[in-house]
Amino acid sequence: MDTKGLSATAVAVFEAISTRRSIGRLTTECPDRDLVERVIRTTSFAPNHRHTQPWRFLVLAGDARVRGGEVLERSLVRRLEDPETPSSLEVRQSERAKFLRAPVIVIVAIEPSNAPNVSLDEETAAGAAGVQNLLLASHAVGLAAVWRTGDSVRDESVPTEFGFAPSSMIIGYVYLGYPDPGHVGKPRPDRLPIETTTRWEGWT
Repeated sequence: MDTKGLSATAVAVFEAISTRRSIGRLTTECPDRDLVERVIRTTSFAPNHRHTQPWRFLVLAGDARVRGGEVLERSLVRRLEDPETPSSLEVRQSERAKFLRAPVIVIVAIEPSNAPNVSLDEETAAGAAGVQNLLLASHAVGLAAVWRTGDSVRDESVPTEFGFAPSSMIIGYVYLGYPDPGHVGKPRPDRLPIETTTRWEGWT
């Protein structure tokens, strides 16, 4: 990324944005709670329409990840035609173990405001902006993170099973920890060039 002529602060921001990547392979080492709390606090600076601050978080570590995996499994069972077949039991076991892939799981939800003129799409966008802040802050302090979703985020029963308000929506699960050294340094997927994604009008 071209940083010519930018201030040191601007370069740091550009570098953080351009070098951040999703890293799903993590070590078993659990970051300190204070560090995780610091990166989550950055979500409060995300833009949000009408200052509703709709983001909500549940941070799982240790055995709480097992209980979280049980929520995922129950969601899967509700979607399976026959949850007791050998193949279904195997898939259920895999679903139940998903949160054990990372030492920390941040479950991200939005609790939409019921104030007048607040729209759900704006609340969802605010939550996504908050997640991006979390991902960038994690990268800045040397943590690895990946934002995952899946069918369970569209299960209307899952938010309350995780203890969120009935009106809430899950927008993703952030797997958080320290990067596996064997996975660091692999090339990032190519990004579309600005010439492909951007049109300019009214410029001389």
